Formats: sequence, C-alpha cells, structure tokens
Amino acid sequence: MEHAIDRLQRFAVKLYLEPGSALAPRSCVEIFHRWIQLGAVPGLLIDVADYTHLTGGPRVVLVAHEGHYALDDADGRMGLVYTRKQPLEGTLPERLAAAAGILLAAAERLEQDTAGLVDGAAAFLGSEMAVVAIDRLIAPPTDAAAEAALRGAVAALGARLFGDAAVDVRSLVESDHLGCVIGATNSVSLADLSSRVE
Repeated sequence: MEHAIDRLQRFAVKLYLEPGSALAPRSCVEIFHRWIQLGAVPGLLIDVADYTHLTGGPRVVLVAHEGHYALDDADGRMGLVYTRKQPLEGTLPERLAAAAGILLAAAERLEQDTAGLVDGAAAFLGSEMAVVAIDRLIAPPTDAAAEAALRGAVAALGARLFGDAAVDVRSLVESDHLGCVIGATNSVSLADLSSRVE
C-alpha cells in the first residue's frame, strides 16, 4: 500500500566525516566560494552562508537553486549534507539515489580540495549515510507508518549503495525530523558508491 511519504520531495542526505578527520568548517567557506566560480558541483550555485560561529546545525552552507550543500553537525556528527529543494523524477528510492549521487560527487570534490590543507583534510566514511525527511506534513517525526515507509526506501538505497554487504537501517537520533541512517559492515570508496547511483 502506498504511503504519503512515497511523494516526498524535500529531504536531505548526509555523508559523515571519518572520526579522525580534522576538517575545519572555516576552510569550507573559501572552498565553497571557489566552487561557485568553477561550477565545481552539480546545480546552479548562488551564494555561501558562514555559520562557523555556531554548533549543532549547518556550519557553512553553499546555497544552490536545486538544493543546498552544507557542512553540518546537526545530529552531533560532522558531515556533508545535500538538502534537496526542487522535485526529482522517479520513485522515492530513485530520488534518494539521485540525491546521494549529487552528495557523493560533492564529497569527492571536497576530499580533493582539502587534501593539502594544514588544518585538516576531509575524509568521509564509506559505510554510512543518513536520510532525513524535511517535509513534516508528509513525514511527521512521530508517525510510525511514515517511518516504516521511509525505512523501506532507505533500505532500497542501502542495497544499491552497498550491494551484498550486510546493511543496517536505524532511526536517526537527536533529530526533530523523521530520518534513518544506513550502516554497512564494509566501507566502500566514494568513487564506487558514486558509480552505483549513476
């Protein structure tokens, strides 16, 4: 039976930094400005917002027409987030995969662009990804049926990303939105993950 969450268009996907990654949010301000100049990541890139003085949310945001990119620690863990604003075609698992592909392209670019930084390079985990439903009307955080439907779509994304590896889908904690985290037993390179959602 179809659930309203199958129509979800406003969502975010997040790739976590390795625990030992020493990337400084301040470094991303200049990098994101350069991305705008170069058109370095997918989308119509517009501006950069600097929230590096805050914690518990987006620290640096690259504003784009289709969706925003952000270095974010909203759930207590630093990572790169892509928040989709404009509709995508396909089923919910297909839309999640498309957004994951955009996120992975940006994460690969951020790893390249921070490789020589003195204050720390970005290194992303290839074994976890979070999915958060931004639309509370379609996906209220306390709706068990919505959570079950989202888990199904996230599990399908996990199978696509991680193949035969054992995949765990768990609820996102420390969030006021409905969300799930995909965790795989084996880490996969960002390039391989990207190739699986092209």
